Amino acid sequence: MDEFFVQGVVGGVLNRHKNRTLDKNRIATLSVEIAANIDRATQFTDVKATAAENPLNIKMWKGYDGIEKPYEKEYLDYWKCDLCGEHTHEVDYDYLGNNRNHLKCELEHENAYNEHLDKGKQMEIKFTEDE
Repeated sequence: MDEFFVQGVVGGVLNRHKNRTLDKNRIATLSVEIAANIDRATQFTDVKATAAENPLNIKMWKGYDGIEKPYEKEYLDYWKCDLCGEHTHEVDYDYLGNNRNHLKCELEHENAYNEHLDKGKQMEIKFTEDE
């Protein structure tokens, strides 16, 4: 769908309601009216509504020359796990911990640290009778 087409439809609806205050009910009414106007307007125009009808092409983006380049060293160094040293640039955000580290590495590090603290608590401190 063309950006200017949608802007025109939305602008027309907002123009009709420009002297009214907006509250939750008014916003809901506007969204329904905008959707209805877009649906109605697409019946009379040759607007392609789905991605299958209007596929995007990467060549439309500025600066793309069609040559896939390897990642730069600075980029890979930025996306590097501090704990294991592997790159995390292709890891989903759900599996990243603090500072771009693997969540698994963070948890293993925390468990090892907690075990270290627990060993210290198990040591008994014995005082001599002189003290």
